[in-house]
Amino acid sequence: MSRTVVLFVVLAVAAAAPMAAAQRNTADSSIAKDRVFRQSVLSTGKNVPAKPKWGFFGTIFTVILEQINETKSAYNQISDLVNNNFADDNAVPATTDATTNTTEATKITRKEFLQILDRNLKGLARLRNLEWREAKKDSRANLKEYWNEIFSGKKTRSTR
Repeated sequence: MSRTVVLFVVLAVAAAAPMAAAQRNTADSSIAKDRVFRQSVLSTGKNVPAKPKWGFFGTIFTVILEQINETKSAYNQISDLVNNNFADDNAVPATTDATTNTTEATKITRKEFLQILDRNLKGLARLRNLEWREAKKDSRANLKEYWNEIFSGKKTRSTR
């Protein structure tokens, strides 16, 4: 029960965060800016175009478009960050600078990263298979124990 509540709260915050971050100016500042603009345009004798009213579906469409644009921007920024943290396959490792006593951050190649990832996935597969075999073995022992308990009326002591 508590996990579902926590999950619901996390999802609600994740859904509301982009909307809260993308909020426009407050109504007062927007109205004041619009009033100043209209007064300056009227003083020059030009016509003031009315702001189009989008309605419900127009507003929903606008929100969806803004969300798509923000998602694209975030994806591009994350892609750039990830790509900048990999070294080229034929790059020469950086040497230390004797005058400043600093080194560049260590970068690995994509090939090395994929090898590490492959090793980790193989290890996880071996662990999963081991756990699966142990679970099946324990299940057989538990079924045998329950069968004896139900049909023979004897309760056997667990050897575990």
